[in-house]
Amino acid sequence: MEKYKKKFASKLRDQIDAIKTMNKSVPEKEIYQLLHTIKGTAGTVGYHDVGEQAEAALTQFDEESDKTYSNDYTVKVLEEIVEGIHDVDATKQKEFTDEKEVVILIHPDPMSLIEMKSYIENQGFIVFASLTLSKARTVIYDMNPDCIILERSLMEQDNDIAGEIREKAEVQFIPLVITDGNSSATNRLNSYKLGASDYFERDISHEEYVVRVLDKIKKRRMVMTSVLTDELTGAYNRKFLEKHLNHLKSEIVRTKEKVCLTILDIDHFKSVNDTYGHLIGDQVLRKLSHFILSRKKRRDTLIRYGGEEFVVVLPGRSPSDAITFINELLTDFQKEVFGPQTEQFSVTFSAGIVELDTKSTNRELLNLADEALYRAKSNGRNQVVFYDHVPSSENNSKTIQIAVVDDDEILRTMLTSNLKDLQMDGNYHIEVKAYREGEAFFEDSWHRTSSPCLVLLDGIMPRMDGIEVLHRLRHEQEQSRYTVMMLTGRKTERDIVKALELGADDYITKPFNMLELEARIRRLIEKVV
Repeated sequence: MEKYKKKFASKLRDQIDAIKTMNKSVPEKEIYQLLHTIKGTAGTVGYHDVGEQAEAALTQFDEESDKTYSNDYTVKVLEEIVEGIHDVDATKQKEFTDEKEVVILIHPDPMSLIEMKSYIENQGFIVFASLTLSKARTVIYDMNPDCIILERSLMEQDNDIAGEIREKAEVQFIPLVITDGNSSATNRLNSYKLGASDYFERDISHEEYVVRVLDKIKKRRMVMTSVLTDELTGAYNRKFLEKHLNHLKSEIVRTKEKVCLTILDIDHFKSVNDTYGHLIGDQVLRKLSHFILSRKKRRDTLIRYGGEEFVVVLPGRSPSDAITFINELLTDFQKEVFGPQTEQFSVTFSAGIVELDTKSTNRELLNLADEALYRAKSNGRNQVVFYDHVPSSENNSKTIQIAVVDDDEILRTMLTSNLKDLQMDGNYHIEVKAYREGEAFFEDSWHRTSSPCLVLLDGIMPRMDGIEVLHRLRHEQEQSRYTVMMLTGRKTERDIVKALELGADDYITKPFNMLELEARIRRLIEKVV
């Protein structure tokens, strides 16, 4: 971080020197944009006081104004900020862990949504905000939140989606907190009848709000810790997997028997959810789980690994036996039908198999099985691949593209450097590319591939700003490949509201903690792969 601080200070002084040599006035909107950039970058690299000074100076200027200021006055404003750089104690960023609790916040009023998101995040939570139930529904299914906070009025606007969210919360022990801007005894009673874990009236203090949310999350964690089965499918959950594999590896040493591990992934599962709805998607997951449980041997174990992925551990089976068994499951399961009578459909799955050994770690074994699964999908899906059959000379990792679109050179460099080293569970290859403006991003064919692309998008840029880039992305033919996180220096204002309305998947306010940004990026990547 120290090198970025030095680079930031040097660049700021160069900008001041350049203004000093100008023979013309400085447009007010350029001063605003420069202060906005200083505010966002200073805090991110460790100069928190400088960022606060820039934020205070911003209140003197209007981004939309056509006024100009003398270069002497502009230099004076900037020098008052830069004076503090040598005196700043670059305090370490707050400790952060991606094990933070995830809260889904749903409220139709943008200003209330932004205010509460900011406050809850300051208390140590990761918050995903949504203005609508339809947008929140996808996030809830993808993110497995620890708490859902939902404004009561939204439940009356779409009973079907509200019912899905209530059912999801009930099945997975997710506390559902209902907030009410027009509270009454009747509303409170009806909310509890609808399954609310708690009810927040409009005059609740921020402090009580967070304490009660945290209490609900703690109780859920106690329940989840004591239960080793996945509530939706009846399979074991991921917590069980590590202990089970360790036990089997010790048994291999003792008995020398063969043990195979399989990762199954339902083909085109996102299309099932998008076409028929998440309730039908849940039916497919439950049916596959029950199907395997009814066919497996007593010693075989089924674990829901995450999303539409399952792990099947097969003790006492050779690789050829495991391949035969999983192929039989595949052949028979695709005969099952789902959906309404007029729109019935069937599904297939792909599978990767690896033989357990005592030298590899559990993570390495899962990665090998995942490589075989990736090969099965690359070869057309609806098939089973054993790891030995994967050509070792080929790269079977999944490519994730991350585009950084920001006009600040220091922030672009820092983000690009850190994200190239981003560590992800699973066999992923991270590609990162930076752009100083939206036009350059759209002109580049690099991101026009079949790989998922996460776009980190600055809100304020010259010419084509972040909102324009987001609007254009959401009208791309393959817009579903793009996941967008807005990087904004504004805590309220219209751009955040507009970004949420245009379908931004997340936003984070500058200055931000790099560790927190990386954790949020991991969660967004897990959502799209």
